[in-house]
Amino acid sequence: MTDLIISFQGLDADDGHVEAFAGIESAAGIARALTLIGHYASTGIVRHRFPFDDGIKFYLETTEPGSLNWRIKIVAGTIGIGLATNGIYDLVQLIATKAIGEEPATMSPPIEQLNRDKSGDIDALVEAIEPALKKAHYGIGETAHRIEIRESTSREVVVTFNQASKNYLLDNVDGADGEQDVSISALNVNDRTGRAYFLDLVRTIPFSVSREADPQTMRILSAALDRYANRNPAPTRIWFTRVESVDERLKRIVIYRAENVADAE
Repeated sequence: MTDLIISFQGLDADDGHVEAFAGIESAAGIARALTLIGHYASTGIVRHRFPFDDGIKFYLETTEPGSLNWRIKIVAGTIGIGLATNGIYDLVQLIATKAIGEEPATMSPPIEQLNRDKSGDIDALVEAIEPALKKAHYGIGETAHRIEIRESTSREVVVTFNQASKNYLLDNVDGADGEQDVSISALNVNDRTGRAYFLDLVRTIPFSVSREADPQTMRILSAALDRYANRNPAPTRIWFTRVESVDERLKRIVIYRAENVADAE
């Protein structure tokens, strides 16, 4: 199995070094994101904290001569989600690219099927690695212009982190209020968060429920999740405030009212 390469480029990196703390923070963020993805690939379970399954391990090896490239060796044993070993690269690309607000240019058939059949898991995994990727961007703009993760044999770029992706992860802008009929695919009653499927975007969007929301909102969202879980989804109308990236891409929403459309009719 071939390895991954972390390549720092621009600014200090062009002189063969990066500021130590920034470089180590970035590598640690990438390593944590890879570990979260590896745990899912091995077990089919999204996990946010240690302990992680050791079916897939990532080892930091020596840098490549003549460049500031750090090699990460992948040792794969158990893969529990129906992917071939090399599918790990495609999974890393899918999750990391989605986490910076983009979509892969192409997807292999197994990844395309996983993205379709396990969309809830994929969205949850994207959300899980976001804090790690914020750390991975620590030195961008300060000691390096960009960081590329490449497949070591083909040198194909898996994902690129740069100022645009840093802005997407770190900067939020309050957008306009909206109203839409959605399906509720996940809900955590305790912390008042979840995910709603937006048909026009063909993906789920993370949400939080405002503390000032209408008193019936949580009950309505919980009933909507029950319908979804019982494979009897019906649209739920929500009123919300958009939280966007600086380039106006929708990142998440804050719900302040919900209505069961079926009941309303």
